[in-house]
Amino acid sequence: MAATQKLVKDIIDSKTGETASKRRKGAKNSETAAKVALMKLKMHADGDKSLPQTERIYFQV
Repeated sequence: MAATQKLVKDIIDSKTGETASKRRKGAKNSETAAKVALMKLKMHADGDKSLPQTERIYFQV
């Protein structure tokens, strides 16, 4: 029984090491991340398209 528990623990430990390296990393530059967030907000925005771009206001809810 102890050998099985040790084997299971070894397998779990090896899996957690692999997932840490494959995990998505954060943004390298916060300025670029802010621009991308604004771009995504504008991409999914609904509203009157006849309104000029400079007069539009975007809300993130």
